[in-house]
Amino acid sequence: MICRMVAAIAAVVAFSNFTHAAEKYAFEIYADKAAETRWRLKDGEGTIIVTSQGYSKKADAAKMVENLKADMSKYTVEYSEDKKKETRFNLKAKNGQVVGSSNKGYATKADAEKVVEAMKTGTKDATVKDETKK
Repeated sequence: MICRMVAAIAAVVAFSNFTHAAEKYAFEIYADKAAETRWRLKDGEGTIIVTSQGYSKKADAAKMVENLKADMSKYTVEYSEDKKKETRFNLKAKNGQVVGSSNKGYATKADAEKVVEAMKTGTKDATVKDETKK
């Protein structure tokens, strides 16, 4: 009985975090160790949700961020199970290219879907921070 209550409370808190975090998303554009430019999307708690591939030009990474902010629904989402039996997702462009991947696995597909749905609304008002200037 107590285990069920704890699980129910944890589920409510987890869902609350997904929806609350959606209100404060932030994109960061940064240079990786290979001297490529990447972007990542963080939630309101500063947790990295999605990371991109490397771009040879900073302008290309910045353009992708602007495209995602403008209309994330143009991108398809593909879900998969990792070795730990957790659900991960990829954002794909119309040409099938993966433009972003979840940074972690989620216990259930439903949890991953909640994150994606929150991202769809949260990214429109997300801030963009250029970390390459540091």
